[in-house]
Amino acid sequence: MNYVAERRDMIRYVEFEKQGWDIGSGPTESQCKATTRRIKGRGMRWNHCNAEHMMQLEALYQSRAWGKWWSTRYLLN
Repeated sequence: MNYVAERRDMIRYVEFEKQGWDIGSGPTESQCKATTRRIKGRGMRWNHCNAEHMMQLEALYQSRAWGKWWSTRYLLN
């Protein structure tokens, strides 16, 4: 109760719904499951560092910022 009460000004459901934004946790929880399944394919083994990097790449791809991010990087010869 205290957590929500302290953040009451951040909870603007009516405004968010008018924007057409999802206000529930379902889409976020679903995306977490889907992304985790993608890096846990059959036979895959990851150490912490590699898994972290793969998740960063996946997040970049899913945010649709992949091309923009890479266009700002210099290619190594």
